[in-house]
Amino acid sequence: MDHFEMVEKLRSKVNVSYEEAKAALEASDWDLLDALVYLENRGKVSGEEASYTTKQEPRPEASPQSGGQQVKGVMERLLSSLRDLIHKGNKTMMDISFRGKSYLELPMTLVVPLLVLGFPAVPLIVLVGMFLGLRYSFRGENISDSMNKAMDKAYETVDSIKSGVQDKSKE
Repeated sequence: MDHFEMVEKLRSKVNVSYEEAKAALEASDWDLLDALVYLENRGKVSGEEASYTTKQEPRPEASPQSGGQQVKGVMERLLSSLRDLIHKGNKTMMDISFRGKSYLELPMTLVVPLLVLGFPAVPLIVLVGMFLGLRYSFRGENISDSMNKAMDKAYETVDSIKSGVQDKSKE
């Protein structure tokens, strides 16, 4: 935007002459907001145009909310947090593969309730699956490599147990 356009834009925002607008822009190094503040400080801005100030107005004190409104606000925040958590869980996946081929992808919104509801059985099934050669990995926005590295260490442990059992059975 050239200087003439800036002067005209400033004039359209506040009711000043071309010369006053140009002087304000020159004084503020051709920054429109600074020019508005400059004109306001000199009393050139009046009426509705005064809304362009950078001065902070004191906020009115908030009226105390009734108990029902407070509960409603807490419930809205809780539901919003729950919705965000479910959304993140749907983006985070657990992959189950066998011999390098992926067979099943489960969202964490399904995996976590399964672990909680089927606590004794599900971890046992996962462990047996590891002994049978199933591999579990996680992927998603918030998944770090450390989680999959921990799974790799678990596979190494299972493999060492399997090889130890096989060695003892050969003896």
